[in-house]
Amino acid sequence: MTKKNNKFWNGFRRFLPYLLTGVIVLSLVFVGSLDKQRNENSLSLSSFATENQKEVSVDQISELYTVAGLSDSLGLASATDVGSNYVMVNAMHDAGQTSTGGKLEKPSFTDIDDSRGVIEYTVQEGENIDMIAARYGVSPDQIRWSNGLKSSNVEAGRLLYIPSSSGIVYLVKSGDTIESIVSRYGSSAEEIIALNDLEVSGIVEGSRILIKDGSLPETERPEYVTPVRRSYSSNSNYSYTYLGDTANRSGASCNRGLGAGQCTTWAWLKRPDLGFIKANANRWDDAARANGLLVNRSPSAGSIFQTDSGWYGHVGYVESVNSDGSINVSERNYAGCYGVMFSTIPASEVGKFNYIH
Repeated sequence: MTKKNNKFWNGFRRFLPYLLTGVIVLSLVFVGSLDKQRNENSLSLSSFATENQKEVSVDQISELYTVAGLSDSLGLASATDVGSNYVMVNAMHDAGQTSTGGKLEKPSFTDIDDSRGVIEYTVQEGENIDMIAARYGVSPDQIRWSNGLKSSNVEAGRLLYIPSSSGIVYLVKSGDTIESIVSRYGSSAEEIIALNDLEVSGIVEGSRILIKDGSLPETERPEYVTPVRRSYSSNSNYSYTYLGDTANRSGASCNRGLGAGQCTTWAWLKRPDLGFIKANANRWDDAARANGLLVNRSPSAGSIFQTDSGWYGHVGYVESVNSDGSINVSERNYAGCYGVMFSTIPASEVGKFNYIH
């Protein structure tokens, strides 16, 4: 045998193991593919998307890797598709979608409630506004104002509109624009548009939108009571001493010409809707709560201020709220004035009273 022939056969013998290995691998791939076709369980991504193909074995992932490598090495036209399939399946594996049985589970998709705007919620038996507010991370006032409720009591089965974040739900009215809404209630035009998906449609009359970080003006709050406007004769000056929780009042005057009477009589005259409260002044806050009225420490024009101080307590009427936080009030039977006394309670003392709205 010539040297040339010896060199050829020596080279062939060195290459022979690689050739045999390649043939074996291709045979395994071919046989495995036929088996998967018979079982309708191929490695194509379309099979992953079918309802019947829930899992794929880990050895199939390895096989897909081998096929992808060989396809790329041999320059096959399908190399790009096969490689993409492997990358996507391997990403599913890396995401932790494997079972304890060595299987790769088909990823599941769950519908997520994208609560960016208004949430609709049906009240369950035994719930009140305070409980629902705590669940959704907003304030009770924000839920009350969004639904026109005066108190925290609400009947089971009622549908509530809840802001998905701090703010209020607003019912769009005729003539509203995003600019006018921002001007009245706060927030920004950009946030209102983004949180309510108004990029295309804009605001529509009768729809409900979230006004993030918005707040109702005092006169639009459901607990607001329009003050009763009455004419009074001129007042005479009156000096008095400290009594109860109303220290340091200013501008006090007593109008004796309006007749004598108890503090509760004056409160009923100014707020006829509270005539059902038949109790001494120190029990007015409890009676108001029991009847579903809002009672808090925040005064508003038209509310009744109340304290348990003294033997029978005391009630009076908030005429107006000043910009510095002080309040102008009227009342009877206070500090020796059995007529009607008018004075200003400073901001430092305002928080010592209950306010019935």
